Amino acid sequence: MVVLKKLKKILIWCAVLLVTSFITYAIDSKLVSQDKRPVFVLPTAVAKDGGTTIYRGLGYKVIVWKRLETRKIDGKEVLGRMTGYEISTIFNSQDINEGPKKELKFISNNNK
Repeated sequence: MVVLKKLKKILIWCAVLLVTSFITYAIDSKLVSQDKRPVFVLPTAVAKDGGTTIYRGLGYKVIVWKRLETRKIDGKEVLGRMTGYEISTIFNSQDINEGPKKELKFISNNNK
């Protein structure tokens, strides 16, 4: 009987953790799709490419891309950064060394 009560408590906690994970992923996924900063994640690593940061949530990862880049605009070289957000689950995790899977937005340093 005591074992069943402990098992029941463990199962309830697992269910709560799973539901919480789905809810936080749904909220952060919606924010990332709107190019907004996710809420339910913690920073885990920063790359030396201009500030790309990896954040981790409950069962998912968010990459905030910030890569330094030079572009030619009207014949002039303009220094800026490529920015954007991407989210992936633990089952389909993305490596920052592979680069972004979506097109990033160029922001000139002159437009601060």
